[in-house]
Amino acid sequence: MAVIVRFYGVLKEIINEKLELEVPSDGILFINLINEILQKYAPLSEYIVVTEKGVEVKGVTILVNGRHIMFLGGDKAVVRSGDIIDILPPLHGG
Repeated sequence: MAVIVRFYGVLKEIINEKLELEVPSDGILFINLINEILQKYAPLSEYIVVTEKGVEVKGVTILVNGRHIMFLGGDKAVVRSGDIIDILPPLHGG
């Protein structure tokens, strides 16, 4: 089974698809999953980067199964098969 990664707004324009990524049966660290995505979709690095400090986001919100990634362990969170990751662009307006 796979992890499903969905993008919204301007991020969907960059990716133009829902990603279904195969992961090992025991899961994958969130930071490693993001690295895989960034290798294939480099324009996303305008919003998400991986540095020596870990995953750094520039205004985007990342949810795993509806919960903010920071509440699940941040970079060290384990993403498992069947999880749904939503990556939301910066929100503006009033």
